[in-house]
Amino acid sequence: MAEFSYDDVTPLPISEENPQLCQILYKEEYKTTMGLLRALLAKKEYSERALALTERVIELIAAHYTVWQYRYHIVLNINRSILEELDWCEEIALENLKNYQIWNYRQLLIEHLLSQGCEEDRKRFSYRREYPLMQAMFDEDEKNYHVWSYRKWFVKKFGLLESPEELAFVDGLIAADIRNNSAWNHRFFISFGSFQSGAADPLITEREISYARMKIALSPQNPSSWNYLLGIYDFIKKDIDDLFEFASEYASYRVEDASVEPMIESVLALEVLARIHERKNPQEAARIYDLLGTKYDKIRVRYWAFEKQKLHV
Repeated sequence: MAEFSYDDVTPLPISEENPQLCQILYKEEYKTTMGLLRALLAKKEYSERALALTERVIELIAAHYTVWQYRYHIVLNINRSILEELDWCEEIALENLKNYQIWNYRQLLIEHLLSQGCEEDRKRFSYRREYPLMQAMFDEDEKNYHVWSYRKWFVKKFGLLESPEELAFVDGLIAADIRNNSAWNHRFFISFGSFQSGAADPLITEREISYARMKIALSPQNPSSWNYLLGIYDFIKKDIDDLFEFASEYASYRVEDASVEPMIESVLALEVLARIHERKNPQEAARIYDLLGTKYDKIRVRYWAFEKQKLHV
């Protein structure tokens, strides 16, 4: 920014009219820089100095949506290399881990590059360049919502649904943290995202059901694995009655001898059994909800009472 002159620009001040419910005490540098930006934006100046100014504003406040939008139009109008802009954007991303605008901006750049970018940039571009950046972000925070949203777009854009490489990536995250809901959600997306509900590939379905069961065996009390398994059954429109024997392995609540303590390894399995019983044996479902509310999951006693009430028994 220092290499350019803005002497001919009359800054447009930030509105600080009274009364204000909460007066923001802007620093002088911020007010000056934003005043210049507002002035250039008002006259739609697309230039190298405008580009430099947006960089400074982003350094001051990376979450400023308007400046990202303005920068995008500057990049297109001055024919800046999209690859160079992506390189610059990487540096900003690594310094701002929880910033949404960066990932939306990056998506816009790549979309433009693929559809209208210069031939040289298109030839040099490879979608694989995104992997190191996303990995660096996940190394810092494996549940970064913005990066996961971007990866979902990325996978769909470049036809990577059901990709063995993508499956191995998400499997590694689940192996590292079996309770990583973001990773489980992404696994479901890459496994079933190309199918209509009720019409999934039987081989993929069987693979994922087996995978979920295996992970449940490792951690029976993990909601992520159970939700994934039930999500598959819901997606393929399969009756969960099929899970009765499997769930019973982790929730053997019926005992003949009252002095023998039931073997409940998983409250989640017990809930599945209640859901199975709801249609054919509501009295048994009610009994399980009582057990959950009074003994095995007391913190949600009102929820279990509500579930029992819906049975009308």
